[in-house]
Amino acid sequence: MTDFNLNMQAASSHRRVAVLLAGALLSLSTLSTQAAVITLSNTMNFHNQVVQVDFKMASAGTNIRIWTDSWLAGINFDPAAALWLKSGDDYSRLAEVDDDDTIAAGQGFYDTGFLLPTLAAGDYRLTLVAALNASNGTLLSQGFAYDGEVPIPLALWNQPSYDPNANDQKGGFWRLNLDGVGSVNLVSSPSTAWLLALTLPLLWLSRKRPSCLSGRAAASPFQ
Repeated sequence: MTDFNLNMQAASSHRRVAVLLAGALLSLSTLSTQAAVITLSNTMNFHNQVVQVDFKMASAGTNIRIWTDSWLAGINFDPAAALWLKSGDDYSRLAEVDDDDTIAAGQGFYDTGFLLPTLAAGDYRLTLVAALNASNGTLLSQGFAYDGEVPIPLALWNQPSYDPNANDQKGGFWRLNLDGVGSVNLVSSPSTAWLLALTLPLLWLSRKRPSCLSGRAAASPFQ
């Protein structure tokens, strides 16, 4: 075999290696893009429960998307969300949305979400509730509208937006998607057993001794 042929084979091998490397880099890029969408899911048990998710933006980002796709035509509760920025020991509200099904494919009419053209570096908290448990003010420490109510299991609660003809929105499953954010942490919330331990005695008192609760709201287990 001539030197020319050997050189041609070597050049061809180098090209194949380059193509393989390029393909590998493309695959890694695709995986990184897909991994940028973080999905969290769990179950909400009571009408005044608040799911809290923290995330960090190490640097400013663009086209940040946050959305739910768990309403599923009324199988599960109608969610609402608020976005908060850490400010000292508290969080300041940036936005609050009840319904927005335009963020991503797969959302239902009563799903919620945000499309943020820009988001500055910082520490953020997202709260997810059952509508219409809106925030009481511009600070997270001010709580939510249903905080003072005895927790009602979602399966027994008629949500304000439910369809009385279908008796829907009784499911507690939620799914939250975050695209373009940094590290994410689901803030621990009271366990179902703990909530029941607080709720059942209150329900018993309200039936057996209604005068004990008259004139004041029951204390919220979320405070």
